[in-house]
Amino acid sequence: MKSRTLAVFAAAAIISTTIRAADDKFHAPDSIVLKDGRTIHGLIIKNSVDSILMQEEFGEKSYPKSEIVRVLDEPDTATYFTELISKGTLPSWRVMANDLRTHDQIKSVVEIPATTVTVGTFRNVPYISFLVNRDIELNIYGDPNHPAGVELGIYGSRKYDVKLQKTLRGYFAGFLGSREEVAALYKIGLKKGEAKAGTLTFEVTPPTDPDAEHAWWVSLYNLKSLDAVRLPKAKYDALTKPPGEVIDRGGNIIAKGWTENDLKETDRLKSLHGKKKVLVRGFYRDKNGDFQLLTAK
Repeated sequence: MKSRTLAVFAAAAIISTTIRAADDKFHAPDSIVLKDGRTIHGLIIKNSVDSILMQEEFGEKSYPKSEIVRVLDEPDTATYFTELISKGTLPSWRVMANDLRTHDQIKSVVEIPATTVTVGTFRNVPYISFLVNRDIELNIYGDPNHPAGVELGIYGSRKYDVKLQKTLRGYFAGFLGSREEVAALYKIGLKKGEAKAGTLTFEVTPPTDPDAEHAWWVSLYNLKSLDAVRLPKAKYDALTKPPGEVIDRGGNIIAKGWTENDLKETDRLKSLHGKKKVLVRGFYRDKNGDFQLLTAK
């Protein structure tokens, strides 16, 4: 699967005023009953021959069909997109993840382990992370349903791609609730800078900064909210992994610790550094718009 330019982000920004912001309640229209007696509620994102990928309230998890007794996925008529984002707020993680998956240019969106952030604005703040296609990372900080901050980063050779930087910035602009906030986001440019509008801070971090992990980043956050959820080092370290154990400098997931089942649902890649084998797990849309699992070549 080839990585493609995310031109779709521009379209996402345009339609944001009509469907962008979901309500803050977690909607769980689907359920699966497991052999151990548990019933898991959530939204089925992918139902493949071997497994079901379920979006739950605070993350996503894949359940093997061998562990499932029953799938309850009756049609749900409830609406998910019910109100616009108000000034000074950011959308829930589900809105952002689902929005990415609805566009043809996005070939895979997979939740990945959160890596340790020890410096900068987001240090010691818990977060969930997604790898988008092969070289873009989406991080959502604090309470996933009411984020304190969000950021998009570009790894590898495309980190200096101005067109891609602009489309990612435009994607975030579509989530903002006032012209003042949009103006602040565009005011800082694409190289490096910071601006504020109300309670939100907007920041662009170049790959050369010490807290950038060799990637280009655009970030939106409420500093007061970040401080409120910042954890002591011991608690934070228990929730994260050192960046070098999860993602290489090219933004690829490192193969260490992956199971045989992971390998069956994985597209094997060659690391930009030529030494470590790296993997990207997830799914993509085929020419008919249907989800397909990534498989080893």
